[in-house]
Amino acid sequence: MVQESNLYMYSSGISFFAFLVCVKFVMDKPGGPPYGVYLVGAVGLLALSKSIEHYEKYLYKKSKHR
Repeated sequence: MVQESNLYMYSSGISFFAFLVCVKFVMDKPGGPPYGVYLVGAVGLLALSKSIEHYEKYLYKKSKHR
């Protein structure tokens, strides 16, 4: 069975990957309306914040099991 702390670590990794995808999209700046880039940038920042939040929960749960 997977421990809860490991699930938080996996979730953190997936969220950070989503952030990297958003950064790549914003750096390429595709043609079209600029509000699409702003929206993707906002989603990227949200993904980064969730990644940090889940990583903190992972560290807390890991230290609690010791």
